[in-house]
Amino acid sequence: MIDAPVSNALIVGQDLVRHFPLPRPSPFAPRRWIKAVDGVSFRVAPGKSFGVVGESGSGKSTLARLVMALDKPDNGTVETVGQDPFALSDLDLRRHRRNFQMVFQDPFGSLNPRHTVARIVGEPLDGLAIQVGTAERAEKVAEALGEVGLPSDAATRYPHEFSGGQRQRIAIARALITRPKLIVADEPVSALDVSVQAQVLNLMQDLQQKHGVTYFFISHNLAVVEHVCDEVAVMYQGRIVEQAPSEALFADPRHPYTQALMAAIPGLAGGTRRRDRRGIKLAAASTETIPPPPKGCAYAPRCPMAQARCQTENPALREVKPAQRAACHFA
Repeated sequence: MIDAPVSNALIVGQDLVRHFPLPRPSPFAPRRWIKAVDGVSFRVAPGKSFGVVGESGSGKSTLARLVMALDKPDNGTVETVGQDPFALSDLDLRRHRRNFQMVFQDPFGSLNPRHTVARIVGEPLDGLAIQVGTAERAEKVAEALGEVGLPSDAATRYPHEFSGGQRQRIAIARALITRPKLIVADEPVSALDVSVQAQVLNLMQDLQQKHGVTYFFISHNLAVVEHVCDEVAVMYQGRIVEQAPSEALFADPRHPYTQALMAAIPGLAGGTRRRDRRGIKLAAASTETIPPPPKGCAYAPRCPMAQARCQTENPALREVKPAQRAACHFA
């Protein structure tokens, strides 16, 4: 949760920054940067689901890569399962990676089409140097496949022989085989049909209850996040603009960007402020804001509530209700 003590948190991000340079139009042009993650802090309690939502380019996947130690922050720190992965030696980091795994967006592109399902699911055992015999390995693979609802003969088949939903189940089985404490799921159901999405999400929730695994859930689909997550952070241009328990956020969003996102999706305009949000529209992104960014609030060029103060003063992420924070001067 938001106020979980650091000692009780499975993931702790503190002032994370990750900027990427843009190509220079000429050798003498000043260097320009994309601020993919720009001062993000959060905590995730064990056994909970933490959702990160926002439009494409808001920094969600970059934040996931920092959590997975696949990319190093320019500034700030991230701890997973009580360790700073960037402070570990290569050998210790390899051992530490047994505690966290990832499920990717594309259930076909993330699976090697030339490998059998048994080899794919058992791959983390090799990559993380977990010593098991042939019989034990086969047993672990069969157990993982069973937990995601696939038959035992699936181990001898290849990814192209399965549907999209079944392939994502294979990816989840691969993530589960090391019994991780954390699974980072980057848009895990966006490539699936709506009916299959519900099945996969229900499976993930069942596995969470069974194993106590923590989910760091990246998505642009607010309905999915509302269904799965205990707490939600809304990102815009590399920053968290609102963060709250899921029920509170969807009942009464306080940041104009969050309100616009919900108003744009049928079925999510409910809650205590439904009438206030009926007329809210998400304006098109301005290409003039990157680069350079606004001096004040990054959302000001698109915000119907923006005033002069928003152009010059960047709002801090502050508590606007118990356990609910928003980065808006008028939240």
